[in-house]
Amino acid sequence: EEYRLRFEIDINFCLSFLNSCIGHKKIAIILSQAVIDKIDFINYDVWSRGYSFLFLALTYKNLGNLKQSKDLFFRAVDYAEKSEYIQVKAKALTGLAELYRIQSDFEKAINYHQESIRILSLIGAKCDLAEAYYQLALTYQAMNNPESQTHFNKALKLWTEIDAPKQCDRIRNSMNNPPN
Repeated sequence: EEYRLRFEIDINFCLSFLNSCIGHKKIAIILSQAVIDKIDFINYDVWSRGYSFLFLALTYKNLGNLKQSKDLFFRAVDYAEKSEYIQVKAKALTGLAELYRIQSDFEKAINYHQESIRILSLIGAKCDLAEAYYQLALTYQAMNNPESQTHFNKALKLWTEIDAPKQCDRIRNSMNNPPN
């Protein structure tokens, strides 16, 4: 029974995120709430628990509920520190930085970006590090700070090294078409 419940939670947090990406808000909320209601009551493996917080936080960010998203990113950080799952911590810090950028709290955003980049550099997580540099570049871009180019280039270099052409295109597009 517990194995079935863990599998159901894993499916629901993934489907919740995917539905939030394609604009199916009601379905995303129903699925995410099903996870939130059960997550603290089962014996869960480290990967699933850590990533459930991350995907739920991203779901709520996509839905525009920044408070719920922030709460879930902080839960991810807390869980990652207790379980010593530092990659989850770094990804949650990147998510928090993005939320603070959205709210124009650039000082907090940059601090979270820098901590995430420090951690990801230590563990050599190239994909996550490339994304962290990209998000930092977007923060500097939002500040109209030319430092954004340095971080776009770092992200582009990493995505090129791991042969991710669609990610390289995404970065080039952001560099050439800054938001209004």
